[in-house]
Amino acid sequence: MSRGILYVILASIIFGIVPLGNNYVLLSGMDPSCVLFYQALLMSFSCFIVLKLKKVSIRIDTKNTVSLLLLGAVGMGFTDYFLNLGMKQMQVSSVIMLHFLYPTIVLLISMAFFRQKLTGLTAVAVALSVLGLILVTDLSGTITPLGAAFAIGSAIAYALFVIANERGSFNRYNLILRLFYMSVGMGSVYGIKSVVSEVISLPASPDVWFVLVAIVGIISVLGFYFMTAGIKLLGASRAAFINMLEPVTAVIGGILFYHDIITVRSIIGCICVLLSVLFIAMDGKHASAHVRLMKNQE
Repeated sequence: MSRGILYVILASIIFGIVPLGNNYVLLSGMDPSCVLFYQALLMSFSCFIVLKLKKVSIRIDTKNTVSLLLLGAVGMGFTDYFLNLGMKQMQVSSVIMLHFLYPTIVLLISMAFFRQKLTGLTAVAVALSVLGLILVTDLSGTITPLGAAFAIGSAIAYALFVIANERGSFNRYNLILRLFYMSVGMGSVYGIKSVVSEVISLPASPDVWFVLVAIVGIISVLGFYFMTAGIKLLGASRAAFINMLEPVTAVIGGILFYHDIITVRSIIGCICVLLSVLFIAMDGKHASAHVRLMKNQE
């Protein structure tokens, strides 16, 4: 349990940093579809190298190949693409707030289709996480219907990605192997889109090359690796709510790299999110202890 929490915390930190790299590359003039194509290309290449070094075969059955390719295109690709479209329509902080409805969507789907029970600690954690997210978000911007639709679309896509990584039959395969196929699926979609839209381009300078390769590409692999590993150990719902640390990381990153001014409201919001993670962790420990007790009684 503690290892799973650590994995998701690491993923949250990484995913809080990666958007800073994405933003740097986008500001250099590269199209969002092209950025996602390079990200997927670098991720798939990194995974392929690791698989070869570990002498892991890349052969899997046709059904799971198709499932992983679709999961990469939809769960990874659509999530980022809808986020980018949403950010063109309204303020970034508003998009992030709506995107992080995804843990609640994961919980609702798990309760409706997989008979997950809502405990008291989980209910408190949900309330604290939503309150914390509202407090750390600048709500001064206008929320447009189209922008909100894209942001919520990204939340739904990522919720499906998280649930599929817990429930999918492909989970028996090596984690890096799964990331390889998901990256190929994502890269195929945005590679074709970039070529058809005639927006394919090379990085504008050596520093953009470095950020694209090191942060947007390679570090993203670590983020998806830790998140997927955390989902396997914790389950989709717990992992999703612990991942609420990501916007907190983004706040800290904004302070460190963009010299954003932190407010009392943001501090209270961060504390609420941290408390929600603590309650989710406590709920998980109680559940594990209950399972051990039942086994001992048997």
